[in-house]
Amino acid sequence: SNINSKIAPKLLGHSLNLAAIDGLLVEVDPTPGHQVIGANATLATSLAVAKAAAHASGKSLARYFQPEGKLLIPMPMVNILSGGAHANRSLDIQDVLVIPHAATNFAEALSWIVAIRERAAIDGKSHGVTHLVADEGGLGLSFSSTDDACEFVLAQIELLGLSGKVSLALDIASTQFFSDNKYSLTTSGKTYSSDAFIEEMLNLVNTYPITSIEDPFAEDDWSAWSAFSSQAPASLQILGDDLFTTNLHRLERGIAEKSASAILIKANQNGLVTSTQRVLSHAHANNFATVVSARSGETEDSWLADLAIGWRAGQIKVGSTHGSERTAKWNRLLELEATEPSRFSNPFA
Repeated sequence: SNINSKIAPKLLGHSLNLAAIDGLLVEVDPTPGHQVIGANATLATSLAVAKAAAHASGKSLARYFQPEGKLLIPMPMVNILSGGAHANRSLDIQDVLVIPHAATNFAEALSWIVAIRERAAIDGKSHGVTHLVADEGGLGLSFSSTDDACEFVLAQIELLGLSGKVSLALDIASTQFFSDNKYSLTTSGKTYSSDAFIEEMLNLVNTYPITSIEDPFAEDDWSAWSAFSSQAPASLQILGDDLFTTNLHRLERGIAEKSASAILIKANQNGLVTSTQRVLSHAHANNFATVVSARSGETEDSWLADLAIGWRAGQIKVGSTHGSERTAKWNRLLELEATEPSRFSNPFA
C-alpha cells in the first residue's frame, strides 16, 4: 500500500537513475531507517530500480555495479548448526558455521560445505539426536554447550578429510540473552558478567579453529566489544551485526572505538541500495571486512548474490545449503563464477 500510494506517484516520469530515485525515497520518508513507510517498502523499490537499470543496459546486476574487470566471488560462511531464536533454543548461541578457507574456487567451497552439512545430519541421526531444520536451513541439534557443538562440527570436518581446510565461525547473537547487564544462557544454565563473558569468548577462540565470531556481545555493550578486540587473536574476524545494523553512524563509532574488524551488511536493515553500498564502502575505506548477508525470512530472489559480487564484498552469508530460498543464492554464485571472468575471494588465506 505504501509503495502504491506514497512512493509510486513520486517516481512517475523519472529515468532509471538509482541514486536520484533513492533520493526521492528519502524525501518520501526521511526518518532514520525509513520507519514511517518501512525499510522493506523502500528497499523493494530501490532494488526494482537497480534491477531495471541493469536490465536496460544489458548487464547482470553484478556487472551493473562492477562494469569492468574480474568479478570477485565471495567466500561463503555457512550455517551447519543453528540454535537461539532460529531453532527453539536448542543451542544457546545462534549458529555454528563453517568457512572453507582452503578452497580454490566457489564451486569447491560449496561442495565441501554441502558434504559437511549432510555428514552432520547423518551423524546426528546415528547418535539418536532428533533435530529440526532451523529458520535458515541449519540443523537444530541440541547441545548443552557451545564447546560440544564446536566439537561435533569439527568431527564432521575430520571425517571428510577436511581438517585444516575448513574453519569454524560462530554467531553468538548475544543481544538475545543479555539483560540487566548479564549474559544468561538458558541451555547451559550459566550467567556471566560482561568481563566474565569476555573471558568465555576468549576461551572459545583460543581453543578451537575459529576464524570469525559474530556479535559476541550485546549491541550496546560497547566497552565489552573494545576490550575483547584488544585481547583477541589478531587473525580473528570480529563481526558486528546487531552492533552496527548496517548503520553508518554506528559503524563510525565502532571504527573509532576499535570495537570490531568486520561488518555484516543487510540491505533491509538500511532500506536503500545506495546507502547500503555507502556503508559497505566506508567499511572498506577503514580496513573493515564486509559480509553481505541474507535474512531469516528470505525469498528465492538471488539479487543478494549479485550485490555481494558487484560491491566486491569479499564474503557472503545466506544461511545453510538447505531450502530453495538459500540455494537460489548459491546457484547464482555458481552461475556467475562459471560464466564471467572472476576470481575467488579468500580473506582468510
